[in-house]
Amino acid sequence: MAVRVQVPASTANLGPAFDCAAIALNLYLRVSAEPCAAAGFEVRYRGENADRVPANDQNLVVRAIRSFAGLGPAAVAGAQIEIENEIPIGVGLGSSAAAIVAGLLVGAELAGRKVEGSGVLREAAALEHHPDNVTAALCGGFVVAATTDEDARGGSAEVLFHRCDVSESLDFIAVTPDRPLPTEKARAALPAQYSRQDVVQNLQRVALLTAAFCSGSGLAPEFFLDRIHQPYRSVLIPGISDCLEFRQEGLAGVFISGAGSSVMAIATANAAEIGEALVERFRRNGVAARATYLKADNRGAQILSR
Repeated sequence: MAVRVQVPASTANLGPAFDCAAIALNLYLRVSAEPCAAAGFEVRYRGENADRVPANDQNLVVRAIRSFAGLGPAAVAGAQIEIENEIPIGVGLGSSAAAIVAGLLVGAELAGRKVEGSGVLREAAALEHHPDNVTAALCGGFVVAATTDEDARGGSAEVLFHRCDVSESLDFIAVTPDRPLPTEKARAALPAQYSRQDVVQNLQRVALLTAAFCSGSGLAPEFFLDRIHQPYRSVLIPGISDCLEFRQEGLAGVFISGAGSSVMAIATANAAEIGEALVERFRRNGVAARATYLKADNRGAQILSR
């Protein structure tokens, strides 16, 4: 049985909501798969950053497929995989989360395994090591997510989450410098401890952000201020700090997307002007950048055909 799935990109952290909130975006990873008699997985890839995507068993989509394809009434030893990818890799737009979710959905379908959404989320968070991007990729919209402690039998932690639709009136501007920022380097830049004052400031703004998205009330740049990760990551690539300080009419918020290197702006008006201004902020610091204009995706992962 052949299967085809589509999974959206995502922007996570949203400033203060470190590792606990994300929004799905309308850039997509599409994966088609058909089982074959021969063992192993043949991968054909088209799209962003093809030089950085392995076409063998180390491919992240294949690794996720194996998590479910070996279980169920029709265990799959091999398949032909076609990947079409619109999501830039390594710049904070949820490419790895999309690959993991796509692979898990494909693997379950190929194996004829009935898997609840909670099971997909549990496995996805275990592979991704945090729940925000994978929850947005699977469920769409704005999500806040947390993981429980691992169960007493050593199983994966459960993912607890709440989601809501994001208004179509909001524009999302991803401004991506020509310098990727590996997640490992971005996480290594963070301190081991924080002051109570910094933690409280972040908690206050996470509460404001969640209330604003879930109620549909107005956003403000103040809601996106952060003291947990952005001060330490913004110095890794010239121009990010200047972007975070930018203010203009119509700007609802600006923050580092995921671990970076992209900066994400949310706009209620003047999206083109905001995107151009942020690109210019990078240019002043000797870094080329491009702006991509997006909308939220409220559908999440889709099985397009079986």
